[in-house]
Amino acid sequence: MALTHEQKKFFEENGYLKYDRRVLTEEELSSLRRRSEEVVTGRLTHVPPRFIQLEAKFRSGEEQTAEGLDRVRKITHLCYFDEVFERVARKSEVVDVIEDLLGPDIKLYADQLMMKPRFHGTVTDWHQDAPAWPFLIPQDHVSCWIALDDAKVENGCMIVIPGSHRWGPVATEFKKRFLSDPDLCQPVPVEIQAGYCMFHHALNFHRTGANPTPNRRRGLALHYMRSQTKYLGLENEEARLLTECEKPRGTFRFMLIRGREFTGRV
Repeated sequence: MALTHEQKKFFEENGYLKYDRRVLTEEELSSLRRRSEEVVTGRLTHVPPRFIQLEAKFRSGEEQTAEGLDRVRKITHLCYFDEVFERVARKSEVVDVIEDLLGPDIKLYADQLMMKPRFHGTVTDWHQDAPAWPFLIPQDHVSCWIALDDAKVENGCMIVIPGSHRWGPVATEFKKRFLSDPDLCQPVPVEIQAGYCMFHHALNFHRTGANPTPNRRRGLALHYMRSQTKYLGLENEEARLLTECEKPRGTFRFMLIRGREFTGRV
């Protein structure tokens, strides 16, 4: 077991866990930072453009003065296109913890490299991950969020609401009322050093602040699920192509990380 009884209990009760062991070496950090720069600047072109999203003001043309790396909000599905990022998703230092939380049969739903660029990184408001993925059931996924740069309050670290996952999915129209409920715990900022990580339940409410600082704050979110999870499919073709990594309809399978495949499941 990678987690102690106390750590598992903390995760079950709070819906998140700041992990106390380093999961990336300095060499791995340098490689991942360099890879992200190569993808953004176009020196490498194996990640299709649809998976690279700019900050809103650069998408709208409102702002054009920043360099490439400081314009990008996030890159998604890197593990499906790039072996450097895939190796991280398969690292035992991460997957052993996921197995403790989800069991031995594990798949990767997706990954997101949240760039939170220096000077331009904007707020990501309170949200749960799982309701954005209604085509995956049950909604008990677990994410590992790995800091590629030091993540602090001032440059937009993760902030969580302990125990919020236990209330289940909250519809958008009720979110404001839910977040003002006096029974909720106070938000907790989770500062993480580069090379370390945190884990959170897909129903835990979390947010990140802006990054007005001159320091980058890249974080790699790896979203894991049980191999027994059902995939209900997507009719919207744009959404399907994004979720299924541009594969022809009916051919895509989510990445097996550990354990068994199950017929008719993800």
